[in-house]
Amino acid sequence: MSLQCCKFAVARVALVIMLMFSCFGTLEAAEPAFLNIAQMAVVRQQLRHHRAAPPTAEAYRHLLMAADAALKKPNLSITDKGMMPPSGSKHDYLSLSAYWWPDERKTAGLPWIRKDGQVNPASKNDQSDGVRLADFTARVQNLALAWYFSGEQKYANKAAGLLRTWFITPQTRMNPNLNFAQGVPGIAPGRNAGVLDGRYFSTRIVDSLVLLQGNPAWQDNDEQQMQTWLKDYLHWLLTSNLAKKEGRTKNNHGNWYLTQVAGIAWYLGDNAVIRHMATLMEKKLDVQLQPDGTQPAELARTRSFHYSYFNLQAISMMAVLAQKNGIDLWHYQTPQGGSVLKSLSFMANFTDDNVPWPYKTLDQIRVRPVPLLSWADNATGEKRYQQQIRRATFTLPPTVKTTSGDYHEDATHGAVLEAERETWLLTLPSFATGYVAPQPSARKHSLPD
Repeated sequence: MSLQCCKFAVARVALVIMLMFSCFGTLEAAEPAFLNIAQMAVVRQQLRHHRAAPPTAEAYRHLLMAADAALKKPNLSITDKGMMPPSGSKHDYLSLSAYWWPDERKTAGLPWIRKDGQVNPASKNDQSDGVRLADFTARVQNLALAWYFSGEQKYANKAAGLLRTWFITPQTRMNPNLNFAQGVPGIAPGRNAGVLDGRYFSTRIVDSLVLLQGNPAWQDNDEQQMQTWLKDYLHWLLTSNLAKKEGRTKNNHGNWYLTQVAGIAWYLGDNAVIRHMATLMEKKLDVQLQPDGTQPAELARTRSFHYSYFNLQAISMMAVLAQKNGIDLWHYQTPQGGSVLKSLSFMANFTDDNVPWPYKTLDQIRVRPVPLLSWADNATGEKRYQQQIRRATFTLPPTVKTTSGDYHEDATHGAVLEAERETWLLTLPSFATGYVAPQPSARKHSLPD
C-alpha cells in the first residue's frame, strides 16, 4: 500500500470515530477529556493485526499485566481505612500529608513538622485513604483501557464493580468531598493541599467512565448515579473554602486544581467552567514560567526535577483539554516572555541521562517528561522534540528483594510504565506509523435535562 493510501486510511478511521462519538444521544461527554480516541482506535487495530510498533506492543503487554492483576484483587472502598475522620464517618476521605513528621522535640510529637521530599511511611499505609485512592483509580483506568484495546468483557466487569463500590453502593461509597485530605496532626484535620489527591477523579476516572459508556457492565442507572456524584463533587470543588484556597495557589497545586475541575466539567458538559479554568491557567502561567523555561516555585523544592515535570504535566493535560474547546494554551505567551513550550524545551534537555540536572534534587526519572513532549508536538503540528522522543527508552528498573524474601518494584517502575503508555499506547508520536493528529471536539457541551 502506498504512503498516500495509508494516510487516507488513517484519516478515514479518524473521521469515522469522530462521527461515532458525535452521535451519542443523551450523554454529552462521549468523547474523552484527555485521550485522543481517534488515535486510540488506530492503535487498537494495529494491536489486533499485530502491526503495532514494538514500544506500543510492549506498553500493551504491561497494561494487560496490570489489568490481570487487578482482576484478582478485591474491590476497594473508602470505608476500608482504620482511622476515623473527624466527621465520625468513614465515608469521608481521609489522608495524611506525606512530608510531615512527628516533632521528636515535642510531647506526643505534636504539632508535626515539615520535611520536604521525605515521605512519612504513616501517610502510605492502609490506615488512611491516600494510597487506596491512587490504587483504586489506577486499577479502574488499567481495566477500562484493557477492555477498550482487547475487547475482553472481564475487564469492563471488574472496572464497573470497582466504580460502584467506591462511588455508588450505600454501604461503601465515598462522600463527595476532600475535607480531611492531607491532614497534619496538631495543625489541621484537612488542608487545601489535600485537594491534589482528587486529581485522579479527573485524569483517570473521567475518561474510564467515557470508555465504559454503553458497555453491558455499566448500566444507565450507574451512569446517572455517577453523574450525580461528580456534580456534587464539582460543586464542592467550586464552593468549598478549602478547595478555593487550593485554586489560588501559585505552584503545581493550583494548576492541578484547574485541571481537575476542567476534566470533571468536561464530563458534565459544562463548557463555561472549562473556559474559565483555561483563563485562570493563563494567569498562573504568567507568574510561574520564566522566559528561560525554568519554574522557580518548583525548582525551590527538594525534588526539583520531579516537581518541574509534575507542574508541566498538569499544564499539558489542561492544554490538551483546552485545545478540544478551541483554546490554545500551547502557544500562550506570558507578559515576561515565558510559555509552556519554552518550559518543555528546558525540560527536554534533561531527558538525556548524560546531561546533568543543574539543581538540587532527591530524585530524577529522566523519561518522565517524554510524553509531554510528544503531546506538544502532536498539538502544534511541529517536530520540536522529535529527537528526544526517538531517543527515549523505557527501561524498567530491577525488582528489589526485601528482608522477608518478597520482591517489590522499584519506586520508578510505575512512572516509567506510565511514560511508555502515554507516549506509545494512548497516543503516538507524530513520526510513528498510524499517527492521527488531534481533532477539534465534535460533541456538544450542554447538559441534558
